[in-house]
Amino acid sequence: MAFRRMIRCMSLSMYAQAIVAAYHDHRPVAAACDAGPVDYNEAYAVQRTIWQLLAGSTRPTAWKVAAAAPGETPIAAPILPQRLLESSTLKPATIPAHTLIRPGIEAEIAVRFGQDLPDRPAPYRQDEIRAAIAELCVAMEVVDTRLSDAHAAGANWRLADHLLNGALVIGTPIPDWQTLRFDALPVRVQACGQILTDQIGLQPLNDLFHCLPWLVNHAGGICAGDVVTTGAWTGMHPVGGLGPLPFSCDIEFSGLGSASVTFIQGSEADSLQDPRDAKTNPV
Repeated sequence: MAFRRMIRCMSLSMYAQAIVAAYHDHRPVAAACDAGPVDYNEAYAVQRTIWQLLAGSTRPTAWKVAAAAPGETPIAAPILPQRLLESSTLKPATIPAHTLIRPGIEAEIAVRFGQDLPDRPAPYRQDEIRAAIAELCVAMEVVDTRLSDAHAAGANWRLADHLLNGALVIGTPIPDWQTLRFDALPVRVQACGQILTDQIGLQPLNDLFHCLPWLVNHAGGICAGDVVTTGAWTGMHPVGGLGPLPFSCDIEFSGLGSASVTFIQGSEADSLQDPRDAKTNPV
């Protein structure tokens, strides 16, 4: 039995190493749903190994969290520090295009905490979590996968692959969020000057804060300054191959602000580095 467990641990490590290799050489993993993590526990184990290989002992300061439906247990992935970016009206975030495989963009609203929520046995209530929030931020998730066919690979592989996160771009802060009507926010998504959508966005799970109590427990507590992004308001919009480099993508929540990224040529040396040496523009 001990030998079988050792072999299983080696297999999980191999899955993590394959995804890490795809981060570096930008060649997707031929992942099959019947050959990979068998459940969410194993997927999280692969996640943790990927994190150790790419971020070392750095504590996650940003998370992606989602749930299939309000009654379903959420799932989450930490966002690598090298891929947590910021943008402003005058200065978009920049990403070397070849470091991504099949990028897409999502319009999101992220939560930034202003108070610590230490790990504790009793789950935090939503009112406690809301009281600890410093601000909301307009955000853009750059979606990407290290899997050759993320849909066919299955949910366990997608979770292991950090829920298909390519980067998170933090844009305009929204300090007075308590008075917002989240059911009536106009959202515009553009790429290369082309409007991909312009509509009233749908609040994820009809409750922006639904997954946060679970996430705080999953993360082992939250610290002031940590960021959590909570889901797409208009779906995912593929942007690969839209035009010659550089090209820009923008998302805007009307009256609230925007987030922008420019995909650039970059060099073949660009890759994920140790966060202490990263030359991206982390938050």
